[in-house]
Amino acid sequence: MRSKKAKEPQGDEAIVEAFNEYLSANNKRKTPERYRILDKVLAFPKLFTIEDLKLAMNDDKFPVSTSTLYYTVDLLVDANILRSINTGNQALAFERVDQVKSIHLKCEVCGKTKLVKDPNFMAYMNARRFAAFTTRYYNLTVYGTCNDCARRLKREQREKNINAIKQIKESTK
Repeated sequence: MRSKKAKEPQGDEAIVEAFNEYLSANNKRKTPERYRILDKVLAFPKLFTIEDLKLAMNDDKFPVSTSTLYYTVDLLVDANILRSINTGNQALAFERVDQVKSIHLKCEVCGKTKLVKDPNFMAYMNARRFAAFTTRYYNLTVYGTCNDCARRLKREQREKNINAIKQIKESTK
């Protein structure tokens, strides 16, 4: 007679279980708000801020205080479920640790950060081994100028050149 093995939790179930264990181990309360916030966090496909999270919670007709959001997100960071990223803006952004194998493109003009996936880079990093070091996750931030800002800066430079030419023409009259 075969005994049935317990099914290993998959994906988000494993994350919820890990959060459960973290709360128990650290004598933290297991409140419905914390689990609703965790569910909403797991639904974000990319970087998010506390403000994004607050809007998403309000959209679900489950408003929570901003302090509860900050405290719960801090718990999720401590539990190694989320990771914070300084995007250069005033607000910190967060992303899931289990999905942190990405490249962030950060505009130095407007501060906007875009998440991109590069299969070649990921394959290289996954195959890369470092002596006396075990890689858990990686994150690459590439700094530059986004297309919107580049177009705006080019337009501003063109207008500046046109104005300079007009001034030269007027001064030679």
